[in-house]
Amino acid sequence: MVTVYNTSKEIAEASPEIAILPVGSLEQHGEHLPVATDWIRADDMGERLAEALGNCYLLPALAYANSQEHMDMAGTITLRPSTLALVIEDIVLSLRHHGIGKIVILTTHGGNWILKPTIRDLNFRYPDLRIIHPDGPLQCEREEMPKDIHAGRGETSAMLAVRPDLVKGRSPDHSAPFGKEWLDYAGIGATTECGTWGEPSKADPEAYEANVKETIQHRVEYIRETFARLDELLGPLDDVTPEAE
Repeated sequence: MVTVYNTSKEIAEASPEIAILPVGSLEQHGEHLPVATDWIRADDMGERLAEALGNCYLLPALAYANSQEHMDMAGTITLRPSTLALVIEDIVLSLRHHGIGKIVILTTHGGNWILKPTIRDLNFRYPDLRIIHPDGPLQCEREEMPKDIHAGRGETSAMLAVRPDLVKGRSPDHSAPFGKEWLDYAGIGATTECGTWGEPSKADPEAYEANVKETIQHRVEYIRETFARLDELLGPLDDVTPEAE
């Protein structure tokens, strides 16, 4: 393992194939934990992972990330999602420039949602990169693999109920031996030749109709309840003065 405490010469001589980039945050953590909690955890997780992997380049954990949802409490610092995405891209391209194409990005803050689309975007824009997040199931953990992601039972049921005239037979059932995160790494074409990840043979339009009525009812109740509660917590929109752009 090499880190930023090594010299440039030492890093070059080690020639690591993999880089690890931990991402934390600086945000309030109640009355008992420091705002640096996620950053400290990210740094610790990165070090443990690097030690276990062996020959890799461990980068310092990013402290500044996306914590917009915590900004009403003191001490929180946030980057806009677009800013964090650009920071990640610049770091990744720096590693690529030095010949490191396998990159692990881990986060200890659930609010860093922009990391997932950033990883997917970079993988498809730069075919010579392999960027992953280390939280998917192993191939031996088949019971944890997603069973119905795309064009399977759910979507086929919906189309048979809504526009059956547009359904042209059925693609074969297909269950990929990967987790859903593989769509961020390699795309649907690498996991299935037919474009289906699921079981269209089990499509049930009648069950879809029953479920969608219940879903609509629940969503209508949620929408009304949530807007009413937001008005109670934040005040009616008519009372809010728009911020200058």
